[in-house]
Amino acid sequence: MSGTGFAKLRRTSAAADAARSIQQMIVDGRLAPGQRLPPERELSELLGISRPTLRETIRSLVGLNILESRHGAGTFVAALDTATLLEPMQFVMALNERTIGELFEARLLLEPALAALAAQRATPGQAAAMRAAITGADPVEADVPLHRLVAEASGNALLTAMLESLSTLGRSSRSITAARPGVRRRTAEDHEAIVAAVERRDPDAARAAMTAHLERIAAAARDGLA
Repeated sequence: MSGTGFAKLRRTSAAADAARSIQQMIVDGRLAPGQRLPPERELSELLGISRPTLRETIRSLVGLNILESRHGAGTFVAALDTATLLEPMQFVMALNERTIGELFEARLLLEPALAALAAQRATPGQAAAMRAAITGADPVEADVPLHRLVAEASGNALLTAMLESLSTLGRSSRSITAARPGVRRRTAEDHEAIVAAVERRDPDAARAAMTAHLERIAAAARDGLA
């Protein structure tokens, strides 16, 4: 691999800047998922930092799932899929009442708006896919696919990506809410209301149904932590 794109770092800030420099190269497209980084000696020279500093930088980026070390093969840019990148945040989002509250606060800001957009923009095929997702399915198992289908039907790729991130962070909360009494029955009712509103092309009803659904499961999650 050519060293083009690597810039030597000032020694006074090398430890802090090395990781940011590599991350920026990934963002800029100069380093791509799956691409192998130069060997340690070459990379340390390209960045103008010591090899111990480089090793510390690589360890930190491996811990964030940005880089991947393969024994005997070298260091590579990781796949960089959303779920993998968010794994380190699962520890930060350790389930407690505060973080559960913040997670649902974010979802309540985002998902009712997505549901309203879906009611306005969903194609007949997308509405049919939502109906199929909840028909005869375990409501808890159908929850993630339905929320994803609603987001996709909104037609807003950026908001859909944001929801994917929140959904990844919320995986553990679902294990809590699924165990609460009556959750499956109420979830099935909520899903029906959401899908029916999309089918009727009623954005206000879709927004209200999604809001009621999220408020119910947020309360179930809080009760599960009590």
